[in-house]
Amino acid sequence: MTVVSTTVREPSKTLREKSADNFHAALAAVLVTGLDSALEAGDHAKAVAIINRGFAEGRPELGCDLLCRAIAVVGAARTWTVQLAPVTQR
Repeated sequence: MTVVSTTVREPSKTLREKSADNFHAALAAVLVTGLDSALEAGDHAKAVAIINRGFAEGRPELGCDLLCRAIAVVGAARTWTVQLAPVTQR
């Protein structure tokens, strides 16, 4: 009796998925840089706008990461008001 090992292959990403990953990586890099600059300058209004952009144009994880980064720098005592964009259908 011969046992055949089957390897389950994950489907490779489509060009659209690869492009989306590249877009989100580039967006994250730009927004993190902008957020760091805004926080360094004490411009909390700009920081909130950047965080909102992370939620609106990026993935929810990006907005959350930006918000956590801001809280780590400024502290949890600051009240952060973040406006979430409505969910759109694809």
